[in-house]
Amino acid sequence: MDEDILSVSKVSMEETVTSLSSVKNNLEGLLSDLDQPTDCCSLAPDVSKLEQGLKTLKSNIEYLTGPYIQSGKKEMVSTLEELEAIRTKYKNLQREWDNQQEHLGRIQGDVLKLKSQLKNQSSFCASMGAIMGSLMWKTSRLPNVIEALLSTNRVSEFLCIVSGSLQSFLDTYNTSLPDVTTNETQFILSLVGTVANMASTSEGRQFLVTDPNGRELINLLLTTLPDVPEGTGDCLKRVILMSLYNLSINQMGLLMIMDKKELHNELTKNIEDDMNPELRLLSLRLLLSLTMQIPSCQIYDNINRSVPKSKINELTNTTDADMRLLAKDIISNLQQAASKFTDKPENRPFLEFNKCKRKPGDDKSSCSLLKLA
Repeated sequence: MDEDILSVSKVSMEETVTSLSSVKNNLEGLLSDLDQPTDCCSLAPDVSKLEQGLKTLKSNIEYLTGPYIQSGKKEMVSTLEELEAIRTKYKNLQREWDNQQEHLGRIQGDVLKLKSQLKNQSSFCASMGAIMGSLMWKTSRLPNVIEALLSTNRVSEFLCIVSGSLQSFLDTYNTSLPDVTTNETQFILSLVGTVANMASTSEGRQFLVTDPNGRELINLLLTTLPDVPEGTGDCLKRVILMSLYNLSINQMGLLMIMDKKELHNELTKNIEDDMNPELRLLSLRLLLSLTMQIPSCQIYDNINRSVPKSKINELTNTTDADMRLLAKDIISNLQQAASKFTDKPENRPFLEFNKCKRKPGDDKSSCSLLKLA
């Protein structure tokens, strides 16, 4: 065992000595190589030339770019000055905008205040109009009041106001009218009701059919009657029908409304409606007046084609005495007109409204009047 250990130690020592010798030789070779001059030393002149070229290139670049750099610096300074001016303007505009916003806020506050005042004023005017209109409507039931109104020079203007107010009211509430208790509806009803009461006198009817504003109002009543909404507009329809009925008592008024197809259609619709007996009764009254003195075969044909004769025949057996009597009279009038115009040539031409020469106050005396309150 001791011999083996001793032999190994010798071998290791020999290997170590060999390695050290090899390292020594390598170091000696390296040192000898370092003592000899290298090829890198020959690059020194090229490096010097390169440095000189770089200096020249730098000088050329500075020469070429110097003016541009100076110009760029000046432009940059100018741009900075413009930017500062713009910044100042922006601040001024911002300050002005803030002032404008503050002013606008005050204006909006004033607008809201004026709107509130306008609303209150409008409400007050509507209330005052409804009150004054209702008072005038009630007082116009008296013939001497109508006479006093006609003696003034403002009746034509009043009729113009009625036309404008009614048209504006229906344009605003074309699908559903406000409740009958509202000031707006009360105002319109009082205006048209006053016209109906005016038409209850001979002088009033004559004024309505001869005054330009009166004729315009009559045409408006005829054209707007079919457009009045059903249900909510029944009160207004009743007043318009009463006005037209009173006008039909005047010969000139009758000629104005007798051959209006829209009126015939409206009367037919009301007569066929079983749910509104009041409108039916008023429509029967007006239809009776229209058929009482039919002046031409053409008008007879138009009325005969449009009126619901079967429904009117049914009403001759109704339990309502007024409707039954009116229906019988209408049938009788149509039969008389049929015997007069059927299969017979016209004995006289139809007298147009504008050619009517009847004297003022020349009314039909066989119809009773309707006064409204």
